Formats: sequence, structure tokens, C-alpha cells
Amino acid sequence: MKSIHYYIYIVCCCVALASCDSGDIAEKVYTVDEKGYTVELTARVSGIGEWDGTDYTLAVAGFTADSKFAQVQRALPATIGNGTPLSITLSNLSDDVQTVELALTNSLRKRIITLATINMNDYRDYGTRDTIRLDLGQVDVGQTGVLQMGLFNRACIQCHGANGRSAAGLTLTEGNAYAALVDVPSTRRTGYMRVESGNAEASLLHLILREGGEDLLSHNHTEILSSQFKTNLEEVSALIDQWIEQLKP
Repeated sequence: MKSIHYYIYIVCCCVALASCDSGDIAEKVYTVDEKGYTVELTARVSGIGEWDGTDYTLAVAGFTADSKFAQVQRALPATIGNGTPLSITLSNLSDDVQTVELALTNSLRKRIITLATINMNDYRDYGTRDTIRLDLGQVDVGQTGVLQMGLFNRACIQCHGANGRSAAGLTLTEGNAYAALVDVPSTRRTGYMRVESGNAEASLLHLILREGGEDLLSHNHTEILSSQFKTNLEEVSALIDQWIEQLKP
């Protein structure tokens, strides 16, 4: 005679099998940590299509303090029309992320040049978990616009345009840089164009950022730019060259 425990075991097995057949087994529930920060960038951009087919990506990217490579990034859509409202959100950012930037990155997500920055520590000091918003308004993110925001405004206009200063008669402020550079003869080096469209190696802007360039003009421009681009001057120089090569005479 079988024991009572045997029959209890059989009943339990039947109940378990019936539950499987009926699909009543509860799914596992995973809890996602939603305590991270959220950053939203809004803008009306133009010129984004100029980066299509290049090795660069314009993106909203989060960077840690000790890395030039984005921990997380979302690319701006390359097909968005000029002036179309744009909203890009990075969510659940960890405390490791020190800055969120509108940045140009390469295929490895390495920062090449920064256009706008949010310092996340400014918000951590206040303990906010609300969405942090960066509204850039109308912004040109084409190749000339990126150089204007990320290079000329950051490292050049102090001598070439700010407070009425215009070294060598060269003004690189917003709306003036292209006309002052492209296919314009240098006033300091006879026989050179400041930028010769389609020919980076013949352009003075290219030459002054290469070895020996410190002897071409009265100021060492490599040294000046190195103070702003301590770890990526080579990449910035390559970006300048690409911009020159795609210019049409």
C-alpha cells in the first residue's frame, strides 16, 4: 500500500502541470533603476546633411571625467530638414557622466569637437532629478557652423574679432569667418591663401597647424590652439582639412 505522502506528491505534480498548460505561470518582473538623470536637447538645426557620408557623427553625448569617448550618445538625424524642431533625450544617466555635450564624434565615439556643454555636477549640487534641458534655438550644424561654434568661437575670436580686435585684419566672429578665410590672400604671407578651397595642403590655415608652422607667422598658432585642445589637436586639424577639401572654388 502506497503512503499518503505518495498521493500528495502526485496531486502536487498534477497541479503544477495544469498550471503550465494554462499559461498561468507568472513572468519575472525586473525593476529598472530610474534614479539616473535625464537630459533633453532641443534646437532648430540646419546643415546636418553635410555630415552624411563622412566619418563623423553629430550627437548628444555623455562623457565621464577620464575619457574622451562617449559613454552614451544619440546621433542627430542626418535627414532632418533645415529649421525643423528637434528634440534628443538621454535618459537614466549615471553619476559617472560628468558632461552632456552636443559634440562631433568619430566612428569610435571619440570626441572631436564640442559645440555646447552641460556640466552635470551643477545639477547634482542641487539634488534635482527633473529633466535637464538645453535649448540651443536656431543653430547651424553644417561643417562651417561646427567650426565656428567649436573652434573659432572657442579659441580664435579673442584675437580675431572680440572687443574690436582683428589681428592681421582677420575677423572670425559669427557670420564673418567664411568670407574672411576662403580664397582670401594672406596679408602676412605673400603667395598664400588663408584657405584655398579644395586644397588643404596649400592653405595657410593648414600649414600653421603642422610641424614648422610656428615659423610662418609671428604667433605660434599650434601653441595657442593646444591650450584649448590639449588632447585632440590632431583630430581638430584633420577636421579643418576635411572642411577645406570639400569647399568648392
